Amino acid sequence: MVATLPNTTVPKPSFASDTRTDHQAAIGTVLSNMRADVSVPFTLDMFAEMANYSPFHFARMFRHLIGVPPGEFLAALRFEQAKRLILHTEMSITDICFEVGFSSLGTFSSRFKQLVGVNPADLRNLPDPLSARLPALASCARTAPSGKGFTIHGNVTSPTPCAGHLFIGLFSTAIPQSTPVAGTLVGGPGPFTIFDVPPGVFRLLAALFPLGDDPMVHLLPSRSLPVGADPWPVVVSPDVDPRPLHIELRPQTLTDPPILTAIAPKVLSI
Repeated sequence: MVATLPNTTVPKPSFASDTRTDHQAAIGTVLSNMRADVSVPFTLDMFAEMANYSPFHFARMFRHLIGVPPGEFLAALRFEQAKRLILHTEMSITDICFEVGFSSLGTFSSRFKQLVGVNPADLRNLPDPLSARLPALASCARTAPSGKGFTIHGNVTSPTPCAGHLFIGLFSTAIPQSTPVAGTLVGGPGPFTIFDVPPGVFRLLAALFPLGDDPMVHLLPSRSLPVGADPWPVVVSPDVDPRPLHIELRPQTLTDPPILTAIAPKVLSI
């Protein structure tokens, strides 16, 4: 069973090119400020003032162009910084919590595990076991379908030849965070199949990790990784006609959210 959203059911953006450029410039200003210091207690009003729009207009514009609300994007940047501090410093988890703008350790830890896939202390202990597992990753057996869900097919292309660990996943939002509802690992661009997909509306995202045994590549992905996304939401339902699924890999840009989901636990479980 395969079903996805027809192109005709999702309107394409209708901004005039000059208006869209103005919006992109305004959002670029906000994103630069977010990235400059994630610990700042930003509010929607502050973002709107930076962009010179009303809060309502800015929030709508941001979500339309980026795919998620500004607060969700900021949270992703904060957890990315938390991952960096956990893996590259000896700071306590409590100090890291406050450093990235959280006032409650409990809230920070629970949200971290939800969005990254492991708790902060476990992430700090992952490099060694992951380093030992990575050399065998390319030749690992793929999980066979259980027959309990849908099967989707698609294709990944790239403007330049490339190979590596290409992770393709279906996520609940446009940010690659939390555990994907379903996914697959392939050796590079080309056709792919994802089994056991539950019904729902998802975003199809991909990232190409380089070959090698450096665990930090997977635990703290750099912004140099090629990424891509199918431009439309994917609706999985027996009542919706399928459409071709396609991801074009490209370099990351300022508007791309960080990759929060911890690929490492999935790698270690294969």
